[in-house]
Amino acid sequence: MFIPRSLKVKRDASDDDKSCVAKKLKPQGEKLSSEEDREILNVALVEEETSAASAGQITELGSLPDSDGHFASVCLGGTEQCAEDSCVEEEPVKSFAKTQRWAEPGEPVCVVCGRYGEYICDKTDADVCSLECKAKHLLQVTDNEEKGKLDSLQKPNCELESPLLDAFYTYQEHSFILNLQDDQIENLKLQLGISVQGQKVPRPIIDFEHCGFPDILNCNLKKSGYEVPTPIQMQMIPIGLLGRDIVCSADTGSGKTAAFLLPVIIRALEKNRTPSALILAPTRELAIQIERQAKELMCGLPNMRTVLLVGGLPLPPQLYRLKQNVKVIIATPGRLLEIMKQSSVELSGIKIVVIDEDEKLFKPPVLVFVDCKLGADLLSDAVHKITGLRSISMHSDKSQMERTSILQGLFQGEYEVVVSTGVLGRGLDLINVTLVVNFDMPSSMDEYVHQVGRAGRLGHNGTAITFINNNTKKLFWDIVKRVKPTGSILPPQLLNSPYLHDQKRKEQQRVNQGQNTLVTGDNLMDIIKKHDKSHSQK
Repeated sequence: MFIPRSLKVKRDASDDDKSCVAKKLKPQGEKLSSEEDREILNVALVEEETSAASAGQITELGSLPDSDGHFASVCLGGTEQCAEDSCVEEEPVKSFAKTQRWAEPGEPVCVVCGRYGEYICDKTDADVCSLECKAKHLLQVTDNEEKGKLDSLQKPNCELESPLLDAFYTYQEHSFILNLQDDQIENLKLQLGISVQGQKVPRPIIDFEHCGFPDILNCNLKKSGYEVPTPIQMQMIPIGLLGRDIVCSADTGSGKTAAFLLPVIIRALEKNRTPSALILAPTRELAIQIERQAKELMCGLPNMRTVLLVGGLPLPPQLYRLKQNVKVIIATPGRLLEIMKQSSVELSGIKIVVIDEDEKLFKPPVLVFVDCKLGADLLSDAVHKITGLRSISMHSDKSQMERTSILQGLFQGEYEVVVSTGVLGRGLDLINVTLVVNFDMPSSMDEYVHQVGRAGRLGHNGTAITFINNNTKKLFWDIVKRVKPTGSILPPQLLNSPYLHDQKRKEQQRVNQGQNTLVTGDNLMDIIKKHDKSHSQK
């Protein structure tokens, strides 16, 4: 069997025979004429196992504190315990890869064909799209295992698996590190630019082997290109393995992600029925990148599953993935809060939390644009009441004295959030503003360019966040053309919008018509003939 991502309900025993359609197999005496026939047979046999095993579901109960500090029961699976939930008819498991759609950005990808990984293989925890790809995947795994047995005789240091963490992992400094003198350690930190503050800070490691990782994890590090640790990894990994609280800062590309992922993986290897680690990222793109790197380092480690909880992607598959005994949660704050309000996540077993870059994105003062004066007043009040930030509104009903005072407060850091209509969208160099939020999408691309241009003035870097809906559907294609070259990952709802595709088609038609009316040496005679023909008809 394998585990579907979509929400499903338990079938009655009386419906088992009706809901499973048997594959047509060749008679026992007839030989399979081709490799394709043998593949279909394998798929059919796997599907029979799936139907037989789908009669029962695992149900887990957990507890989650509510807003008053009390604990409430949380149902994580099964329909007998959640009888009040609405019944959803179970969809048949897809048999062939060609019937599966392609994956959206950030969605799980089939390890065989690259389509949407709707299911999880129960034997390998790999993402697959259909029974066909599961059968192929298991054949590949079997072949790789046979090759691995032969290669292990020649490469015992990399391929030979060591026992995983049956007992609680305790980091101990390697003998090589212990034998170094204090002045040698200080000289090493000075040369590598490592600066630390705190009490009883462990010494930095020199090699990944000094951490005592399982052989599989060491092998994954080498496959991912980690030959020796970077300075941030040398100092941060031993602190994380000891379970100490740490705040670190390093340049982009210095290896911070692997520095916190390795302690996360070691902690997640401990036996636990609920998630052991939580990683928060400010954007969907960064969360996707973190999960991709985590899967590379977790490859081959048993029962190591991750879940990606981000906005812009369908919620039901993420909720179902949460129930599959995941060990590591990688989420953006907004989507995680949404799921917590539904009591659909169990966080009582979390032992390690990582907050990757939240602070870098929010750098006050923040300029928020809305489309009306009343909206500016209401949103400014809401921001102050909910977050406690110093917020003020700006619009044309303010007197000139009030506007001047607000601008002075914006430059001097008196206000952390300014909610404005278009009056601040043009002509001002707000050098200290690095974050602009278009709460209401402007009605024209010209106005949009001016508003997002308030961030990162005079050569400085800035960030712009824009909320869109169908009220601005006429600008969908223009937004994509403007934003896509910057490298930002656009939400699939926008890219799959029928309004966008219709605008793109109409633009292409206009381009083609313009090319047809252009006079060139190749079409000059055709234009003359058409002209003569039209005049002769008249």
